[in-house]
Amino acid sequence: MGLVRLADKDLVQRVVRGEGEAFNLLVARWEKKLFNFAFRLTGDREDASDVCQDSFVRAYEQIKQLKDASKFPHWLFKIARNYCISRYRSEKKLPKLEGPNEGDNELDLERLLSNHSSVRIDNGHQFEQNELRLIVGRALEYLPFEQRETIVLKIYEGLKFSEIAEIAECPVSTVKSRLYLGLTQLKKILTNNQRGAP
Repeated sequence: MGLVRLADKDLVQRVVRGEGEAFNLLVARWEKKLFNFAFRLTGDREDASDVCQDSFVRAYEQIKQLKDASKFPHWLFKIARNYCISRYRSEKKLPKLEGPNEGDNELDLERLLSNHSSVRIDNGHQFEQNELRLIVGRALEYLPFEQRETIVLKIYEGLKFSEIAEIAECPVSTVKSRLYLGLTQLKKILTNNQRGAP
């Protein structure tokens, strides 16, 4: 069968009709992205793995409730988001870094996350691209959950503002505000502390 070539919405329709293999293909297609999303939100591989597994189980159980099969990815991310929120609320809040020199050493995050081989942070210190991604990932842990989630969905997952608003269940204006505030705070963290941690 040519299941592999089918679009998500077609696979969803087959799952609703009872074809389990179609759901296995959806899992294979989305598990890496979903894990990365959960990992960036939780900061813990074990938690991310649990979120991923729980999300697929819930999706399978409730797939008949999905009204628009073409929205499967956003619906799946919303399920994962809810599990991440539950974990975030059950854990103690992460400490925030202090950032006294707000206007100093403006850092261009777009350039930081692009394919340049190295970027200068703070006193001219240079970091290689892989190291930068680790630093940014670590710094994300210090943002409020809503800001972290918005940055992950926009920058790492490349979603549109309207798609993020649907997942986060908030207006587009709120998404834009969270992104702006999150990026501003992330710049402060990275500029005032090269390693993104106390």
